Amino acid sequence: MVAEEDRAGAVVMCPNCRRSLKVPSGKDRGMHIASAPSTVRTSRLCQRCGKETPVDSQMCPHCKAVLLDAQGAAPPKKAAPAAAAGKVSAAGAAMAGQAGRRIVLGGSKGGWFRRLSSAGKAGVFGGVVVFLGAVAIVGYFVWSSWYAGQVTDARAAAKAAIEKGRTLESVAKFQEAYELYHSAFNGERYLRKTGDTKDAQMVDALEARIAALNYIVTEPKIRGEVYWRPNNQEEYDQARAELANAYPAYKEGLCAVADAGLAAAQFGKANPADQAGYEIRIGQALDAYVKFVGRLSDQQRAQRTFKQVVEGMRQLAGANRSWAMPAERDNSLKVAEAYLSAAKETAVNSQDDLWAR
Repeated sequence: MVAEEDRAGAVVMCPNCRRSLKVPSGKDRGMHIASAPSTVRTSRLCQRCGKETPVDSQMCPHCKAVLLDAQGAAPPKKAAPAAAAGKVSAAGAAMAGQAGRRIVLGGSKGGWFRRLSSAGKAGVFGGVVVFLGAVAIVGYFVWSSWYAGQVTDARAAAKAAIEKGRTLESVAKFQEAYELYHSAFNGERYLRKTGDTKDAQMVDALEARIAALNYIVTEPKIRGEVYWRPNNQEEYDQARAELANAYPAYKEGLCAVADAGLAAAQFGKANPADQAGYEIRIGQALDAYVKFVGRLSDQQRAQRTFKQVVEGMRQLAGANRSWAMPAERDNSLKVAEAYLSAAKETAVNSQDDLWAR
């Protein structure tokens, strides 16, 4: 038990056994322990406002700032009156700044990815790769299904257009057939890539009939002039020379078309009651015309005889449309014969020329 020196002779309670004991005095009083020096601090200065606060206080009672150091420290030197009135010490300012800083929760300023272990990072990368791969596979199957549908629709449209268009051609409805072919040709970019020979043949057939009907229909869907035209005398002379060399093959094809058209006109004149038979012969003439046009260059289609054949085909169609009106029908057949006969005669005599001069 320890008791202060000034309590010698007093009766006190032992804190261990709880008995009342008399503090000895004189030589029997035991070991002498000096009283606590009067220099022990009982207060300290607040780092924020600089006012005295109890040494064991955790918060300043004046400014409510949290006291960072609860342990006793050596008393600071008194500042000069001017500094005490208008300044806070450098240490106090630094501590005050620290008191105003934000507290970072979680113990780390790094992102969640940086805190992962190497295995965890590898797992994240693996998950991302798997996810992207799954998206790519699903996207591929979706695109493949869509593309297959486009090919199927394009194939069906081309087949239906050719079948129906040939029927329209046989009744001399060239404009209607042309519109149908042109609409179905929009699927050409899909059918060209299938690698199927039948698909390529359907596209070629559509393209050939569109190119041929461009010259017959009243509303062709092409840009600029239907017929080629020379820009100067030099181009004209060069085209004439090239046409002369290729004219034998041109003449043969043109005569085949003219003969088929003349046969249709003559049949119509001789059989006014047989419109169905006349339409069959129009279809034959148009097939010969389409085949002929497909072998020609732009310059060959600009020859005078080609335009005469085109006009003859238009007149054959006009005769079919006015079949119920004998006068108009016979006149159209007569005009068709005139154009086709003139084209054939000019070609046979090799007296052709570029009409679009």
